[in-house]
Order: sequence, then structure tokens, then C-alpha cells
Amino acid sequence: MENTENTQEELDSLSFHVDAGLIDRLGRELVGRSETAVSELVKNSYDADAKIVEVKFINSNIIGGTLKISDNGLGMTRDQLQKGFMTISSSDKVHNPISERYERRKAGRKGIGRFATHRLGKKLTIITQTLSSEKALKLTINWEDYVIDKDLAKIKNPVEEIEKTKLEGTELIIENLRESWTPGEIKRIYRYVSDLFQPDYLSDRSRDLNLAKQEDSTFTVSFNEEIGGIEVSIANPDKMIFEKSLAVIEGFIDAENDGYCSVSSSSLELEQDIIPIFYDKKEIVLKEENGIQVEEKVNIKKYGQLKNIHFKVYYFIYNREIYYTNISKTELASVQKIAKEQGGVKLYRNGFRVLPYGERGNDWLGIDKRYFDQSGETNIPAGNQNLFGFVEIIDQEGDNFEETASREGVLENESYIELRDFISKSLYAGINRIRGQITKKKIEIEKQKSSIGATSDSIQTPFEKLDDLQNEINDLVNGNLNDEQASKFKANIKQYVEGLKLDFQKLLDELGMTRVLAGLGLTIGEFTHEVVQFSPSLYGDLDVITDQQLNADGLSSLENLKRTINLFTAYTSYFNATVSANVSRELKPQELDIVVTKFKNVISSDLRKLEIEFLFEPYGYNFFTVPMHSSEWSSILFNLYTNSKKAIKRRNIAGQIKIIIGKEDQRIYLEFMDNGDGIPDENKNRIFDAFFTTSSPAGFDATQDERLTGTGLGLKIVKDIVETYGGDIGVIEPESDYSTCIRIEMPLATEKQKSDYAV
Repeated sequence: MENTENTQEELDSLSFHVDAGLIDRLGRELVGRSETAVSELVKNSYDADAKIVEVKFINSNIIGGTLKISDNGLGMTRDQLQKGFMTISSSDKVHNPISERYERRKAGRKGIGRFATHRLGKKLTIITQTLSSEKALKLTINWEDYVIDKDLAKIKNPVEEIEKTKLEGTELIIENLRESWTPGEIKRIYRYVSDLFQPDYLSDRSRDLNLAKQEDSTFTVSFNEEIGGIEVSIANPDKMIFEKSLAVIEGFIDAENDGYCSVSSSSLELEQDIIPIFYDKKEIVLKEENGIQVEEKVNIKKYGQLKNIHFKVYYFIYNREIYYTNISKTELASVQKIAKEQGGVKLYRNGFRVLPYGERGNDWLGIDKRYFDQSGETNIPAGNQNLFGFVEIIDQEGDNFEETASREGVLENESYIELRDFISKSLYAGINRIRGQITKKKIEIEKQKSSIGATSDSIQTPFEKLDDLQNEINDLVNGNLNDEQASKFKANIKQYVEGLKLDFQKLLDELGMTRVLAGLGLTIGEFTHEVVQFSPSLYGDLDVITDQQLNADGLSSLENLKRTINLFTAYTSYFNATVSANVSRELKPQELDIVVTKFKNVISSDLRKLEIEFLFEPYGYNFFTVPMHSSEWSSILFNLYTNSKKAIKRRNIAGQIKIIIGKEDQRIYLEFMDNGDGIPDENKNRIFDAFFTTSSPAGFDATQDERLTGTGLGLKIVKDIVETYGGDIGVIEPESDYSTCIRIEMPLATEKQKSDYAV
């Protein structure tokens, strides 16, 4: 007869009872993927100070197979087995975060790894022994016993002592596997387990903390598959491919929350120059002006939630072995094949891989989206399959990056948003540097190729080269070449054709960029044309609001609105006039002092808003340039002005801009100065290169327009315009009180040119 007597304490209180069905639910829901399940068990072996882990799939090609995971770690005593493995959400790793023998930083803290065995199979047998024990312990758990409507505490799992199977260590035997496993699926899990630890230390701190890494010789994992008694080893992917990369992009956020990245490439002769990366988050703060609280937008440049973040990414471009100095065509093709499965940027937290970041099809940084969205503006591929990378996060207490309960990703909090922003911007900045160097490389190769088979030392167009090639072929066919000439021509024909292909590829690249810029120009023209008609309505409404009785805050807002509308209408009117003037495509001498004065009037509202002082000093008169499009000077001045604004903003100083124009030796010069943060000496010869930029790149979720800003094309376009008309552009020493001076020299219009255009 059941004892129904209760103590007074039991009558006055209630305790939780756990339904055994919870185990089944936790096993199925906490560990969602098979890769995660196996990796959790390998992590347990690592925490137990194992040096060798053997994973074997037996007859797993059908449902009901067996998985064995055996290690030579410290093993468990009966007490450790009870308080560790048999205690749900054990706190042992919280109290003892460092392993006993090798002082390893332990992998998990949640104590849920044992549910991985439930996720994989229906029955679990644990055989474990310690170095000092005389016998081994054998524990058997039938997960099918854990069903609803049973008291968890009343389910007993038999344990017995048996003869030791090894000196020390633990073996897990998971029977009646819930899924079948193809060889491809086993290889996929092996690749994931191989990537479980980050490839190498990226920072001194990760080395000092002794975080796990792949090159750790004290820990190895082997995978084997046994079907019908025949055992096959799963091969390890080749990690040496990293050394063959075209370029390496690295980045870090320091203890002061400042972000930086760098790019290096021996093949592209790209040195490891440091590029600052800014968060550029907009926040509204209250500011007092004349006793009134007004809202002001400020840019937050630091990554406030991030410290001690490091990443390293290896970049490859395929089918272009000519860019490399250390890889063959066959090797590059092999890398491309591997990249289809393993390309991407993986995330490691405290030394351990976090899924699903960097898996095939996972575009957590928006790399593929960004590349395909702007494929018309780039001349090099920059998708996940071009990258092999890993990010190192050190966050031992989980203050910033906490894994979800299922070990599938981290919580998408502010820290995660900042991390994604930093990595994405750094990669974009790095790709831009690589893009610029490849453009230079193409030009060098083109020059080398063009000299082969050329009939003169003069620079030839691709069409002239085609004519020469046709003439050479005709001479060969007609027998006009002697044996030596014919032999030389045949030997060089392949290189000659390659040179022509590069010539036409360059033309296609330039055509693609012209198409993007032309489309942008048409959009601007259509927009300004349509928007001008709204100006009367805007000013009419402003007049009505001005007549209203407004309080101090309302008057302040009204003044801000007036300034904004004036600036907006000035810009749109200026662009509308420029587009209209350019429709005729007529070239005529441009009077530079009038061009600058008009430009100053357009930006006057912007200058007042930004509190930038603008000085214009013309020395002389009759500043007529050679015939040009009026829109080209607009492009030049707006590019220089935009760069100056950014430099002044970065320095956080009261801005000053000065333009000087004058005449020397039948040439007009324009000097554009600002007091921003200046240009480092090592960059003064690079700022006019395509895709070289010192601007912080747009974030991973930026709009197309935002991505077009700061791409490193502005000064390249300015240089192309200037040189088209026989001019020169460069960086010179500025006047005192200024930090940067760009000088442009253009030929003066001749008297005939002025007469022809009646100027």
C-alpha cells in the first residue's frame, strides 16, 4: 500500500517534478543539425584533455547504423559521471573552465552536449575509465524510455563495472542511428569538425588564453566509415591552399573600439597599409542653442560593443593565373573546386566554430548580395567563393556574443550588428585595394603583350594591332616571310592574341563603367527635371507657415527647413542647368572664374550648414580653358568639394576651403585647398588610381547609391577629364593653415578657339 503520509514541510510547499518527455524534446530541439551534434561530442573529448579522437560510422548507410566516438582523455569516475554527464545543464565547466592536464580553455558552458547523442541515435552506451581506476564503468541509456507521462527521476539507467578497454579515456557507442549517412554527408561533417577550431591565432590574446586551434599537435580527430566490415578513412582537406592566395585581407578592432583593416599581396606588390574603418552610425542628440534644446544628428565612428575582434580572409580570383606568382593553372582550378563547397567567412567564438556562418549558401555578411547587386561596377569577382576566411571573437563570459541554446548561431544583438558591419566594410575596402592593383597589373601586362609582334615602338590602339596581325597573317599565307620570320611569328602569335584580349577587356571594363555612369547621369537628369516643378509649391507653403504664430521651437525648425529647401533647390537647379547644357554635346571654352563663382553659389547653403569658410582668389582675368563640356568642370569641382568635406569631418575642425585660379605659361591652373586630415605621403601618388579610397566603405546593407559613394573612382574620373584635354593634376604643398592642395593645370583657349565660339 502506497505511503500517503506527508511531512508538514511537504504540505506547506510544492516542488517541481520533471516529465521524462522533456529529455526527448531537448534532444530533438536543442541540437538541430547533425554537424552540431557530432561537434559537441568532439568538444567534450577536447575538454577531457584527449589527444586523439576516433570517429567511426558503422553500417550507417541505412537507418539503424552505429556511431562510435572514442578518445584517450582523462575519463570519468562514477561521481564525475553522475554529477557531470547525468546532470542536466551541469555547471562543472562554469566552475572549472580550464582543463586539468593541458590547461585548455573548455568549449561549452551550457551542459547540454549529452543531448547530441539523443539527436543522433536511440541508444547510448558509455564506457569510461580513468588512469587510476582498476575497472571501467559501462553506462547504458535507452532514449526510447524517456517518453511523456513518466517521472524523469524514476527512470533508471544501468551502470556496471567491466574490464578496462584502454588505459584511460571514454568511448561513446550510439546505436540505432535515426538517420542514414551517405559518404558525402560524412565528409561534410568531417569538414565541419576539421574546421571546429580556428585555423590559427589571430591575436596575442587568443594565444595567451590558449584557445583551441587547428594546428594544435596535442589534439587530432580521425574519421572512418565501415560498411560490411570494410573500413575507409575520410581524407583531410588541404589547408595549404591559403598560402597560394592572391591577397590577404586582415582586420581588427582594438581595445579603444577603433576598427582597422589592411591588405597585402606579394603577387600584386601590395603592401600592408592600414585602412581605418568607421561605424558611421547616425544618432540623435540634444544640443542647446540660445537657450533652446535642438536635435542634432551625430556620427558614431567607434564600434562601442566590440573589442579585441580579429579576422583574416584569403582572396582568390580564378582563371587568371597570370596575376599570381606562386600558383599553377591546375592548382588554381583545384582551389576553385574546393571553394564551391568551403568558400566563405567562418566565425569562431573562443576558438570554436559557430554554425551556420560561412557554410555553403549562408551569406551572413551580404558578400554575394553586394557583389551581384553591383556587378556592373566591378571588374573583379568578389563573392563568397573567392574567399576563405575566419573571424576570431574572444568573449569568454558571453557578455557580447552568446550562442543560442541550439548552438546554431549567436544572438543577433547590437554586438552582432556591429561585427557584421565591421567585417563587411573591411572586406569591401580590401577588395577595392585589390581592384586598383589588378587594374595596374592589367596595364603592365598589356604593355608587355603589345610589344610582341608590333611593327613600331609607337602606342597602338587595339584596332591598329588587329590590322598589323591581319597583315602578318597575309604575309605568312602569301609566303612573304622567310623561315626565321615565320617561325618567330608562329611562336609569338598566342601571346599577341592574349595581348589583344587584354586590350578589349580593358575597353569592355571602361564601357561597363561608362554605362553605369551614363545611367546615373540620366537618372539625375530625369530627377532634377521633374523636381524643379515642385519649387513654387514648396516656397508657397513656406510663406504660409511663416505667417503663422509659432513658438521658439517652431521658428527654429522653420529656419532649418528654409535652409534645407534652399540647398535642395540650388543643387537641383544647378544639375538641371548642367544636364540641359550638356544635351547638345557642344564643346566650348569655359571661363573658369565664372564656373567657380557659380559653383560657390550652389554650395553656399551647404557651407553655412556645415560652418565651412570658403575663399575664392582669382589672379588675373580671361580664364578661358580649351573647349570642354560644362558638365565636366561641375564633376571636377563637386568631387574635390566632397573629398574636402569628408576630410574636414574626419578631423572634426572648423572647416576652411580655398580655391585659387591663375595663369602660367599659356596654361590655367586651379588650386583646391582644405584644412582636413590631409593625405599621407605614401598615398599622394595613389589617390588618382581607380578604386583607391580613404573613405570608410558603406555597410553590408547600404543602398546602391550609398555604395557608389567612396568607391575610389571620383579622383580617377577627375584625372581622366583633365588629361583628356592635355592637362595635369597632382598633389602639391598647401599654403599655411591648410593640409591638402590639389593643383589642376589646363591649356588656355587659343584666340581662334575663343573666336570660333564667340567668347
